[in-house]
Formats: sequence, C-alpha cells, structure tokens
Amino acid sequence: MYIERVALKGFKSFGEQVDIELSEKYTVIAGPNGSGKSNILDAIRWALGEQSPSRLRISKQSDLLFQGSPSRPPAREARVSFVINDKGKLKAFKRVLDESGSSFFVDGKKVKLYEMEEEKRLLGLEGIDFAFIGQGEVLEAIKQKPAERRENLEVLFGISQYRRKREEALLKLIRADEEALRLKTLIDELKRRRSDIHPQVISARKKRELDEELKSLSKRIKWLEYCRVIEEIKDAEDAKMRISGSLFAARLWVSLWQKALSLFENQIDALASGDERNREIFDRLSSEIGNLKKKLSSLALERSKTRDLYFRTKEELESAYMSMEKLRPEEESLRLAVEELKEQLAGKRRLRDDLEAKLKDSFSKIKELSRKKEELLGRKALCETSLTELNRKVRYSGKSYGSLISQMLEAKEELSDLQKSAKETALKLQNEERVFEELSSQHMKALAEAQETAAKLQSKRKERTKLNSEIERTKDVLSSGVYPRPVEYLMAAKRLGRLKVDFDPFVDAISCPKEYIPALQSFLGGRQFWILVPDEHAAGECIDYLKVGNAGRATFLPLNRANPQRKNQAIRVDGKKTIGWFIDLISYEPKWENCVMHLLGNLLLASDYGEAVRISGMYRNFPVVTLDGEVFLPGGTISGGSANKSSQNVLALRGYLRESSSFLELLDEEIERLSSTLSKAEEREIRLKEDTQRQLALVDRLKGEKKKISSLLSNSESRIKDAEAEAGKLKKEIKSLIVDMKKRKAELEQISLELSSMEEIDLNDRLQSDLSSLDREVELLQERIRGRQDVLDRIEDELSAHRERIQQKREEILKAEKELADSDLKISELKGKYIELFFRRRSLAGDMKVAQEVRAKIENMFRKSSSKLQEARERMRKCESQLALAKERLKNLYGQRAELEDSAFDGKESPLCDVSPVELERLKERARTLQRELQDYCDVDYGVLSEDASLIGRIDYLSEQYDDVKEAKRELDGIIRDTDRQAGLLFKGALKAINDRFNAIFVKLFGGGEANLALNDEFDLWNSGVEIAARPPGKRPQSLAQLSGGERSLTAIAYLFSAMEEARVPVAILDEVDASLDEANLRRFADLVEQYSKSLQIVAITHRRLTMERADIMYGVTLEEPGLSKIVSIKLSDWE
Repeated sequence: MYIERVALKGFKSFGEQVDIELSEKYTVIAGPNGSGKSNILDAIRWALGEQSPSRLRISKQSDLLFQGSPSRPPAREARVSFVINDKGKLKAFKRVLDESGSSFFVDGKKVKLYEMEEEKRLLGLEGIDFAFIGQGEVLEAIKQKPAERRENLEVLFGISQYRRKREEALLKLIRADEEALRLKTLIDELKRRRSDIHPQVISARKKRELDEELKSLSKRIKWLEYCRVIEEIKDAEDAKMRISGSLFAARLWVSLWQKALSLFENQIDALASGDERNREIFDRLSSEIGNLKKKLSSLALERSKTRDLYFRTKEELESAYMSMEKLRPEEESLRLAVEELKEQLAGKRRLRDDLEAKLKDSFSKIKELSRKKEELLGRKALCETSLTELNRKVRYSGKSYGSLISQMLEAKEELSDLQKSAKETALKLQNEERVFEELSSQHMKALAEAQETAAKLQSKRKERTKLNSEIERTKDVLSSGVYPRPVEYLMAAKRLGRLKVDFDPFVDAISCPKEYIPALQSFLGGRQFWILVPDEHAAGECIDYLKVGNAGRATFLPLNRANPQRKNQAIRVDGKKTIGWFIDLISYEPKWENCVMHLLGNLLLASDYGEAVRISGMYRNFPVVTLDGEVFLPGGTISGGSANKSSQNVLALRGYLRESSSFLELLDEEIERLSSTLSKAEEREIRLKEDTQRQLALVDRLKGEKKKISSLLSNSESRIKDAEAEAGKLKKEIKSLIVDMKKRKAELEQISLELSSMEEIDLNDRLQSDLSSLDREVELLQERIRGRQDVLDRIEDELSAHRERIQQKREEILKAEKELADSDLKISELKGKYIELFFRRRSLAGDMKVAQEVRAKIENMFRKSSSKLQEARERMRKCESQLALAKERLKNLYGQRAELEDSAFDGKESPLCDVSPVELERLKERARTLQRELQDYCDVDYGVLSEDASLIGRIDYLSEQYDDVKEAKRELDGIIRDTDRQAGLLFKGALKAINDRFNAIFVKLFGGGEANLALNDEFDLWNSGVEIAARPPGKRPQSLAQLSGGERSLTAIAYLFSAMEEARVPVAILDEVDASLDEANLRRFADLVEQYSKSLQIVAITHRRLTMERADIMYGVTLEEPGLSKIVSIKLSDWE
C-alpha cells in the first residue's frame, strides 16, 4: 500500500492547484529553506485528521489558509486530497477548510473525525506519529521522559485500549464499592427500623382480628335483614305483575283505538289528498280547454287571413290575365303595321334601285363630274370612317382613363386607410414596446431583488450555522469542568432526575453585563458557586447525595435563611465615577431575590481605585468593587491584583450564551422574514417574467402587423404610381386623338363645301332629287318601323312581366291553399282534443262527488272511535297510578336490599325462609361487645403493618442488589487481572521485538556498539517508564545527554525506524531528518533509507545531496514570488 498522488490548493504557501505523483518506493522533495516544502508534510498530516497546532506549525486554524502574495489574493478555502493505492484498490481522502469549518471526505463521502480514525486503523496508519517525522521531531523521540515514551509505545503496540479498559474497570470497581457500602448501610437502617416498630405491629394485628370478627358479625346481621326484605319484595312484585297485566290490557285497547283513528285519519287524508289532486286535475283540464279555445280562435283568425289572401291573389291573377288579353290585340296590330311598313319600304327600295339604274345610264355624261364627286365622296367617307374610328378610340380611351381614375381613387382611399392603420399600429407598437421595456425593467429589478434577498438569506444562514456552532461549543465548554466537581455532580443528578430538589448555582441565577463581569467575579470569588436552595431540608438532601457519591463539599444558601442587604440611599450615584449599586446593574431570577440580595444587595460599583477609596473612607459598612476588580470589604481589607482569567469563564460564557441565543432568535426571525420576502420576490419575478414574455409576444405580433401593413403600403403606392403613369399616357393619347378629330372634321367640312358647290346636269338633278326623295321616304319608313318595333318590344316586355307575375301569383295561391289545408288539419286535431278533455272533466266531476260522500261517512266513524279512545285512556291512567305506587314500594325495598347487599352479601350465604328475632338480637349484642373491646385499641395505627411489609420487601430487594454488586465486583476484579496479564505479555513481547530491531539498526548505523530499551521498574507494569540506553563503539555506556549531536540523531533515527518497522506502517515521511548528520553518518542514513524503501514507501524532504541521489522521483519546491510556493518536477538523469 502506498500514497499514489497528493493534491493541494489554498493550503499555507500553496495558493494554486498543485498535484504531486509519488513513487511507490522512494520520493525526494528538495528545496531551499523557507520555500514551503515542509508544508507538504503538514498537509498530509492535516488531511489524516491531525488536530495539534504545534505539529501543524500554526497558532490558529486560519493559518492553514493561503495568506496571499503580490499577484494573488488570500484564499477563502484550503483543500488537501491524496489517493492511497492498496493492491490496486484506490481510496481517496480529502479535507476542506472554509468559512463553515473543516470537513473530511473519504471516496467523496463526508465523514466524521472518528470515522476517519477508523479508516486509518483499517489501512494500518495508526502508527504514523512514528512514521511522519517533522523538523526537530527526531531528537524529541529520545528527549521524551520515560513515562511519555511508554505512552507512545502503548499506542504503537495497541496496548492503550487495554489501559482504557482497565481504567474503566477500576472506575466501575470504585463505584461498585461505593454502591455496596451504600446498600449495606441502607439494609442495616431498615432492619433497625423494623425492630423499633415490632410492638406496634403486634397491637395492630390484634386490633385487625377484632375488627374482622365485628365485620363478619355485622354481615350476618345484615344478611338476616336482607332475607326479610327479599320476602317483602316477592309480595310487592306479585302485586305489580297483576297491575301490569291490567295496564297492558288498557294500553292494548288504547293502541287498537289509536290504530283505528290513525287508519281513519289516513283514509280522510288520502281522500282529502285525492280530492285536492282531482281538483287540481279538474282545474288543469279547465285551463287546457280554455287554452284550446284560444288556439282554435287564433287558428280560425289565421285561416280567415290566409283565405282572404288566397282570394285577393286570385283576383290579382285574373287581373294579370285580363291585362295580357288587352295587350295581345295591340301586339297583333303592331305586328301587322310593322309588316305593312316593311312591305312599303321594300317597294320604295325597288323604286330607288330603278332610279339608280337611270343614274348609271347618265353616268357617262357626267363621268368626269362623278369621278370627281366620287373622289370627294371617297375622301368624305374616309374622313367619316377615320372620324368614327377616332371617336371610338377617344371613347375607349376615355373609358380606360375613367377606369384608371376610379382605380386610382380606390387605391388612394385604400392607401389612406393603410396609412391610418400604419399610424395606429406604430402608435400601439410604441406603447406596447414602452410597456415591454417597463415590464423588462421591473422584471430585472425583481430578479435583482430576489437574488439580493437570496444572497442575504444565504449569508444569514451561514451566520446562523456559525453561531449555532459557537453556541454548541460554549455549551460543551460549560459542561466540561468549569464548575467545581460537587456542583457539577449535583447538577448532573438534577438533570437525570435522581435529585428531586429545586436548586441553582448562584452564577446560574444571575445575568451580568460583560463589562462588569471582572468586578463581580473578583467580589464573589468562590461564592459564585454557592448553591441556592429553598430551605435547610433541601440543603440536607443535597449534602446527603454528595456524601453518598463521595463527590466533595459544597456551600448552600437556603432562601429562608438569607439576610437581604439594602442599599444606602445616602450615597449619590452619578453613573460615571460612582457607577451604581450592583443589584441595579444585573438581572436575576425573582425566586432567588433574597439570596441575590444577601450577597449583592449593598455592593457598590466604582469606576476606579481612587473613587473606591473615597467611598469606602466615607462609608465603611458596605463593600465596594472597582471595574478592574479591586474589592473593599466593610472589615477594612482590600484585595486586588491581576485578574484570574479562568475564574471568569462561567459568567462570561453564560453571558455570551444568552447574548448568542438572543441573537440567534433574531437571526431566525430575520431568516424567516427573508425567506418570506424571497418567496414573494420569486413569485413576483415569475409573474413579471410571464407578463414580459406575453408582452414580448404582443410586440412581435404588432411588429409583424406593421411589417405586413408596410408591405401593403408599398404595393398600394406602386399601384398608384403605375396607374398615374398609365393615366398620363392615356391623357396624352386622348389629346392627340382630339387634335386628329379636329383635323378630320375640318377636312370633312371642306369636302362638303366642295360637293355642295358642284353643278350637275338637270337630269341628274331631277333623278338625284327623286333619289333623295326616295331616300327620305325610306328613312321615314325605317324610322316608323323602328318606332313601331320599340312599342312592340315594350309590349312584349310588359307581357313577359305579366307572365312572371302570373307565375308568382300561382305559387302564392298554391302556398295559401297548403296553409289553408294545414290550418284545417290543426283545427280538426284541436277539436278532437277539446272534446276528449271536455268528457274527462265531466267524468272527474262525478268521481269527486262520490269521494265527498265516502269522506263524510269515514269522518262520522272517526268521531265515534275518538270517544272510545278517551274511555280506554282513562282506564290506562288508573292502572298507571296503581303501578306507580307499586313501583315506589318496590323501589324502597330494592334500596334496602341494595344497602344490605353492599355490606352483608358475600355470595356464600343461602336464602333463609324464616328469620328468628331472638337469634337476630343475640347477634346484635355480640356486635356491641366487640365494639367496646375495639375502643381499647383506638390509638393503634394500621400503617405500621404496611410499613413493616414495605420494610421486608425493601430489605429483600436491597439484599438482592447487594449480592449483585458483590458479584459485579468479582467480575471486575477478574477483568482487571485478565487485562494486566494480556497487556503485560503483549507489551513485554513488543518491547523485546522493538528492542532487538533498535539494537540491530543502531549497530548498522554506528558500525558497532549497542543500544537497548528497558523498563525502569519491571514490577510496576502500568506505571513503569521506558528508558533508552546507548553505547557507541569504542565508548563506555553513558546517558543520552553525554552523546554528541550526531550520535543522538543517529540513536533517535534507529529508535524511530525500529518503531516504524514494529508498527508496520506502509508510508514514512521524513522532513529534514538528515539535517544534522555529517557526511559519513549521512551516507549510513541514506543506505538505511534505501533499504527500507524496498518494503515501504518513503517520502524524504531534504536538501542533502546524498539523500537525493537514492530517490526514484524528485521534486523541487521554490518560491515563485514571496509567499507563493511552486512545485518543479526534476528528471534525475538531467540533475545528475
């Protein structure tokens, strides 16, 4: 088994994390003085549970923490961990020091110190005190006194447990002797008491015999009287049975008539209920009939309205038919007129065709003129066509332009709505973002408050834990020997309930401000441990308990014997020089007021010695004490000097305990308040966080809406711009077309002027005139045809409208006919229901009349039964009165029997048929004689009998206990003898083994000579010390003090190595053990270390070259900067 690696952080000079891999055999840690290499040994010792400040080289626990360096702050925590490899099984140890204290961990699990000790025992690390050797500890091993060396070797050999066992057995044996003595004393006292009360016991037994005979005789007398009462009870019970039979018959008749009345009442109620139910049904039927009448009237009215609508629609249909008939002749005449006009138009067109033929014949004559005219007409037609086309284009462009303008207006209106929505959304978004920012700010504040409260709560909890530890530590100190032994003994008895006395030490009954404690302590001295008791009896019980336990002596102050001292009102107290009366400056338990006044009632507190001298010079009848503890007593004595620090412990500790407890209560209240505040702050933070998230979602939604509206605005603006561009193009195009139209119209007017100015031949003019006349007639006919056709179209539209109206009226008529049929059906159904309800109501009226007649008959029978019931009740009352008298007599007799049974009946007597008055009187006379004899023993107390029995029981019980105690003493003697025998064999054997190894190592180191270990008193097994004797080669035996420094060091090394070997420790750490050796002795020491490194792991802390050369692994320790150590790994090949 060996230590595989060590890790340090924040421990002493190692401010940073340091990891050290150790060799399984031999590791050297080298470095200059003051570099911190010895802190590694301190770290391993501390991690293994070392508590001694001297062995850890500290004055207080905080010295273990890294104190800081120029570049690094002080550490708030120290950690040391190491891993032990036990045949491949790894076990990790760690110790941590922080604000909450020191903690041990084994394999990551937190353990207590005693558990750590058990782990060390299991790993064989109990003897590390001999294996972990620090600076200067080498010579201490041989400088020890023999008794101290004996104690260390007992620990090494495992004999200390036998010493503890023997001491415990001795203590139990002493207690057993004390208990045997106490039991023997109690038994003797109880036997003496039994002898004292023996005559009284004889008299009490005689009195008890007479008393028992009198009781037996009284029971016999009362038994005879009891038999007489029994006979009278039998007669009374027979009379009661007869009366009870008559009462039963009377009650039976009352019950029968009551049942008859109940039956009649039920029938009357049933008839009444049925009548009421029938009346309700009758009323409901009447109501339903009335409702049916109303429904029938309503349906008849609706049918009448539907019928009127039906006939009115039919009239409108006939009117439409008549209007159509009137329009048909007009339509026919118009059709004929249109046909006739069309025939006339065809004739006129034929005439026109003839004239055009004639015009063609005269065409050659006027060809040139016609050509020119045609040319003009062609130009005219072209202009008219162009003008028509231009007009069409203008109209189309105008329509397109109007449509674009309309679209632009709609888009602008939509744009205006979108801009308005955008403004509203932006304003809403701005408001919601402002709300979001406020909520975020509130959430961050709430989070900060919660975190701040949590930090405060954590700080308060740490403070509370620390204060709790201090309070527990103070309580431990108070319970660990600060009181005198007798006081502690009585207090322990009171706590355990063994002493039922109300008492308090004086120091526990008062409370004093800490600035006045030295003065009070100096004045009271040993009186602070006086025990305050209610009276002398309580003091006596406590003294007896101290005597029985052989616990020493104590001083008691009974409350009823206290002499309260009073203040001198003549002295002026200013609160500065004359601070005040001590009784006013302290607090105390009210029940002990007189005792407190007895000691402190007239004690005056002065600020200094001079003021005390002044006051005591003026007033000599009361004591004065100063803040520094000088005491001026009324007798004239003055005491003073340096304060006894230990004597202030109880008052100061109890004051500190009270203050700490009060502060702890305040801390608990503050922690509870902070917990409540934290809970509320967390709830508020969560609520605000949810509100903030909801608000953020709302803001994101509004941003999405704003983005969407912006996109729509962009689209609308783009559409408006496109429409405006298109409208501009159309406007330009329309202007261009209007200019072209004006040109064409001017050209057309010019052509018309040229045509009108042309001269034609007469024929052409006449033909042309006829042709023109025909054209006019044709146009007239066409116009007349169009007029007639328009009228015809209008008439056809009217006819079509009439047809549609006729179709609508037909549908309305069909609907009305259906509604009339439905109404007739409903009316028929309601009439049938009406008839059914009418006959049901008439039948129900007949049933109601019959039920009324039956009810009248039953009511007559009810009245007769009531009369019979009254007669039966009268008979029952008479029987009950007689029965009550019989019961009263029986009750009296039963009372007499009960009284007699309580005193006379014991279950062994048999009933007597006859009671003899003579026998009864004889028995009563004997009873009176016994009562007179008992008068002679009236002063005798029966309590002595129970006391005698109790004494016998206690003597037997204590005798058994006494025998048990003697048996326990014999067992304890046996245990002590066995322990002495086992410890003697073990210690002597181990001492011989270590002595042999010590001599062998000594001879090896010195090259000869001899050394041994021996008991200085072989006959005193447990108290004999261990002496070391050494003789270097070539010298006579001499004491260790006469050896040189190097010889003492080698002797100590030989002793320590032999102890390590005997303890079988797996690891040895040697801190500058070789510092005082010269080169020759150093080489022998190095050889010894190298030899032992083959069987155990050795870590040597040194700066000697010979020791370093033998190492498997070597580390260097240096100061990186003042106060900060650094580990440097060194390759042995490079170093060599």
